[in-house]
Amino acid sequence: MARVQLDLPEKLAWATSLNIRIYDTNFAGHLAHDRVVSLLHESRARLFKEKGFSELDVNGHGIILTDLVVEYKAEAFFGDQIRVEIGAGDFSAKGCDLYYRMIHTDGPINGKIVCNAKTGLVFMDYSTRTVSNIPEVFKSWF
Repeated sequence: MARVQLDLPEKLAWATSLNIRIYDTNFAGHLAHDRVVSLLHESRARLFKEKGFSELDVNGHGIILTDLVVEYKAEAFFGDQIRVEIGAGDFSAKGCDLYYRMIHTDGPINGKIVCNAKTGLVFMDYSTRTVSNIPEVFKSWF
């Protein structure tokens, strides 16, 4: 079976730290796949907030995700500390790809990659429900 393979930039522009909570784990006791997506979303929302915006309002335009790819590399468990790095690339007039790297930051597995991921996004004017151009301020973050 063919496997998804992501090529992430070596350096990603922004990062945040998170802890794996008990409800982030599944029946096997490790980080659940659906919670990975939630943690990526949490990280992306933190990026927007730190920049003074939200996912629904970057100079009047919000984002809408077009796709998601996650490449799992290692387990994470309750109490683990992780860092999520975010960068961007493949810009077009209307959207781009956001790249994510989730990395262990504690214990004997410090530095081990939990997953790599990518979300495609486009900007949208939610008042007219139409796709819009990427705000220049968003591009400046990367």
